[in-house]
Amino acid sequence: MNSKKRLFRQFLLIFSVVTMLSACSDGLSKERHAVRAAAERCYGYLQKGECEKFVDEIAYADSMPEAYREQMVVLLQEFVANQQAQHGGWAFVRAVGDTIVADQAHVSLQICFADSTLEEVGLPMVKVGKHWKMQ
Repeated sequence: MNSKKRLFRQFLLIFSVVTMLSACSDGLSKERHAVRAAAERCYGYLQKGECEKFVDEIAYADSMPEAYREQMVVLLQEFVANQQAQHGGWAFVRAVGDTIVADQAHVSLQICFADSTLEEVGLPMVKVGKHWKMQ
């Protein structure tokens, strides 16, 4: 009887550990999904030429001086126009990797241009409240 109890306790211990590990990995995959989706959304704004929305996704956008914000939007519009002229615009943007440490992350994005050129960029992200923003 003693060996049956011991075996049952070992089973419960192993089951508990497996359950905890799967719960932790689910949380990590949700966080990965959230940070990747945020990064793709940010670059999606550039893809559509919505530079003001891109700037709004910067973590410190609320404290940015208005003149600086306007200058940043103008530079981004020039960047988007340049990409359009060189590559015919962007076909799609997708997250292909990430590293998350606490409330900071680095997302690798793959940009596919209309002319089939591929480019990979790294985007540092920071969690502000419940949302991921560009750092």
